[in-house]
Amino acid sequence: MSALLLYHTRTKHNSLNKNLSAFNIYLPFKFFSTISTQCSQQQQINRPFQCLQEHQEPEISWFHQKGFSNITQDIVGRAVHAVCLKEQPHLSIFHYNTLINMYSKFGRIEGARHVFDNMPERNSASWNNMVSGYVKMGVYWDAAVLFFEMWGCGIQPSGYFIASLLTAFSKLENMVLEGFQIHGLVLKYGLLHDVFVGTSFLHFYGVYGLPCCAKTLFEEMPERNVVTWTSLMVAFSDNGYPEVAINLYERMRHEEVSGNENTLTTIISSCIALDDDFFGHQALGQIVKSGFLDNVSVSNSLISMFGSFGFIEDASYIFDGMIERDTISWNSIISALAYNQLYEKVFSSFSEMRHDHDDVNSTTLSSLLSVSGTTDCLNLGRSVHGLSLKLGWDSNICVSNTLLSMYLEASRDNEAESLFLAMPVKDVISWNSMMAGYVLAGKYFKVLGVLAELLHLRRTVNYVSFASALAACSDGQLPDEGKTIHALVIAHGLHDNLIVGNALVTMYGKCGMMWEAKMVFQKMPDRELVTWNALIAGYADNKDTPDAVRTFKSMREEENSPNYITLIIVLGSCSTDTDLLNYGMPLHGHIILTGFETNEYVRNSLITMYADCGDVVSSSLIFNALLNKTSVTWNAMLAANSRLGFWEEALKLILQMQREKLEFDQFSLSAALSAAANMASLEEGQQIYCLATKLGFDSNSFVGNAAMDMYGKCGEMNDVLKILPEPNMRPRLSWNVLISVFARHGLFQKARDSFHDMIKQGSKPDHVTFVSLLSACSHGGLVDEGLRYFACMNSEFGIPAGIEHCVCIVDLLGRSGRLSEAIAFIKEMPVPPNDFVWRSLLAACRMHGSTELGKVAAENLLRSNPSDDSAYVLYSNICATSGRWQDAQNVRAEMESHKLKKQLACSWVKLKNQICTFGIGDLSHPESEQIYRKLTELRKKIQEAGYIADTSFALHDTDEEQKEHNLWMHSERLALAYGLISTPQGSTLRIFKNLRVCGDCHSVFKFVSSIVTRDIILRDPYRFHHFTGGQCSCGDYW
Repeated sequence: MSALLLYHTRTKHNSLNKNLSAFNIYLPFKFFSTISTQCSQQQQINRPFQCLQEHQEPEISWFHQKGFSNITQDIVGRAVHAVCLKEQPHLSIFHYNTLINMYSKFGRIEGARHVFDNMPERNSASWNNMVSGYVKMGVYWDAAVLFFEMWGCGIQPSGYFIASLLTAFSKLENMVLEGFQIHGLVLKYGLLHDVFVGTSFLHFYGVYGLPCCAKTLFEEMPERNVVTWTSLMVAFSDNGYPEVAINLYERMRHEEVSGNENTLTTIISSCIALDDDFFGHQALGQIVKSGFLDNVSVSNSLISMFGSFGFIEDASYIFDGMIERDTISWNSIISALAYNQLYEKVFSSFSEMRHDHDDVNSTTLSSLLSVSGTTDCLNLGRSVHGLSLKLGWDSNICVSNTLLSMYLEASRDNEAESLFLAMPVKDVISWNSMMAGYVLAGKYFKVLGVLAELLHLRRTVNYVSFASALAACSDGQLPDEGKTIHALVIAHGLHDNLIVGNALVTMYGKCGMMWEAKMVFQKMPDRELVTWNALIAGYADNKDTPDAVRTFKSMREEENSPNYITLIIVLGSCSTDTDLLNYGMPLHGHIILTGFETNEYVRNSLITMYADCGDVVSSSLIFNALLNKTSVTWNAMLAANSRLGFWEEALKLILQMQREKLEFDQFSLSAALSAAANMASLEEGQQIYCLATKLGFDSNSFVGNAAMDMYGKCGEMNDVLKILPEPNMRPRLSWNVLISVFARHGLFQKARDSFHDMIKQGSKPDHVTFVSLLSACSHGGLVDEGLRYFACMNSEFGIPAGIEHCVCIVDLLGRSGRLSEAIAFIKEMPVPPNDFVWRSLLAACRMHGSTELGKVAAENLLRSNPSDDSAYVLYSNICATSGRWQDAQNVRAEMESHKLKKQLACSWVKLKNQICTFGIGDLSHPESEQIYRKLTELRKKIQEAGYIADTSFALHDTDEEQKEHNLWMHSERLALAYGLISTPQGSTLRIFKNLRVCGDCHSVFKFVSSIVTRDIILRDPYRFHHFTGGQCSCGDYW
């Protein structure tokens, strides 16, 4: 590498020498003539610089002793150089070295390099000055190249040279290995005793995110001063270890080393990072005691600290009491106001600043932009963007980065991308901002793409970069990518970083890899509350309540105090009545004892926890006992009712919220749409979606997907397609809803096509996608296709088979009559079969009349869930269908002995604002006479059209005539008759049933749709049947 760099620099500077071979210096004629005339008068004297010594300007007259060191003006320096070229072409090494310094000082780095290259002789100071010049000018790569050339010449660097070089390496962002080499060189030459060199290394290791290396070096340093201590504090503070910085400060004071203003500002920054106002006030006491309160830098830091703590009055008090203010002072108070979301005061202070100070810089603009990332303030942000263009700050990296954040926070991804691509210079913050923005937008593959590009360009990546990448892998569907990021973290030496460690624990937990999460947790050298919360959340997300509670106990045993977030996470792990008894109620008691019951978020979590465990009564008690309910509390109760099937109650809560003039958000609207969907209440669903549109939530992905699901469950396929996002903008959840809706409506080919379109658009399917897809194949009779999808689920997409997928496969094989394959699959399932698996097999045995296998399925179903009434009902139906009436009677008797009751069938139809419900043989409706008259009429007409009753669906041991009569008492036929006499001719009739429609009723609906020439939509718990012209969308396969 050194040889390559040496070749590069020689080639480059040989070219430069040719360009500067006639080194022309353009000077004002009068000034040059004055010096020239004086020199010509002195030519006879044998002192070539006599004319300079006798010059009236001191910076010139001291030239013989000081060289070019005293020159304060560029034009004077170039004139003196011109005289030297004329009178004395070869200067001493000292004069050449000061000349290099002078040109560097005035920004003429090419001139400095020309002097350096043409020196007849050089010493170590020559090399030092040239490297220092490059560093001052920000030409860091050339500084590094020159060092390798110097090294190749065998010249020993000085401490000052090493310090300049390390500054260049720090700025280049990809020279960490070279820095290690320089460290070895320093040890070889014994320069580590130089405190200046040691401090430069501390800074270097801090910049590269290696504070532990800095600490090791610090302990080996023979001499330390306040700058050394401060550099080490900065290294830890800047790399996410503020508590270590504070410990170092206390140790420094113990060793009786007095801090300076930089030390104090670093400690204040650490207090901000820790959000520790107690230590912040202690630091304030030290500042007052040491007399630094009047220091502008320290006061500015205090303003920032109090602003971050939310003590805006204290921040304003310090600002108002400042005798002297600089631009940073104004920026600090504006930033404090911005941090506390005081938008009006931010722009008011900015206006005052421009009136009194009028020195706007990049920090000022960045602070203004930081409060402009909301929809309401975006126009103000655009105005600030325009001001930055006007003032010429648009190319500033800090302003550009804040603009990126503003557009990303406002969900203006396209504008952010355009700005990012147009940025002439990007730093690690720019790249990290784009990654964080993509994480917020859910564009996880783009996050990984940005990281890949960063690594390809050999740009610096830090703990923030990896934290964003790990967050992108935390959606549970990118476990392999997450492992790769983990390997990269180790390769970059960031595995001990606390923030990265927390992100790793979170990522593995979200991906269901709790063993890996626990291993990372145990190997972390430091842990904080966030670390414990991340591990507990992993167990909670994976419904491992015992381990979640066990970790919570361990946390307390190690004297780590939980916060409200910890309690919310642990409560969220409880999801069954057993969890409620063993863990939920004791946790509730602990919450009361520790005083967390007054916390709004904990109260809401208690409401949710009791509902998740099936105890909505306790949820209601907690809710009703609250005097001051926020929208979040209402949302918790609304979601609880919706989740437990109390959909009508959920809609009543929405109405009550509206009456009390509470604000709706995406969560309340989504829960309400879910309730309307499950009730198949189209009118209420339409009203809620109209309200969402009015409030501006129609573009929200949660609300949009809930609305799609609602329209799909209400049979309005066209409305689903109207609000469906464009394919290139469609999130995975929308794809899942679309596939599910197509499957439910019998559009199996479209469900398959949507799946393949999803893949083409680059959206990665998840386990929900495959549940919908396999369900579509099952109901559509696409057995071979379904088996292929099941096989590729893990092999191609890395999704392990879950119990839901296995239920679909059993249903797929069972419906098609391949019962032997179904039972063989159950025996080889990757997960233990549950009651859903056996119920699916039992239903298939009922469909195909397999009595023996049905008995096996029923026995296993009762073993899995002894209180399941469907086991008795389905097996009884199998016996009845095969004519084994005594066996059927025995099964029903056994069911009664266990005090189980069959779920009663009911059907309903909604007309205007009224829902009319019917049971079997229902006579309670006021229009029963007309309903039964209509049934008789329909029966006669369809019999004339060729209908023959299938009495195998009549499951009682009676004669054929009675069986047929019983079939005509089914609830869906009563609802059909009532709907026909109560709705306009030609309109679509919608009927809903709580149980699967029987085969004979299905046949009746087909005949009726043809005779009355009307579209009839019948929805049962599994799917929609669209009857038109004597045909059904299911193709008689359901």
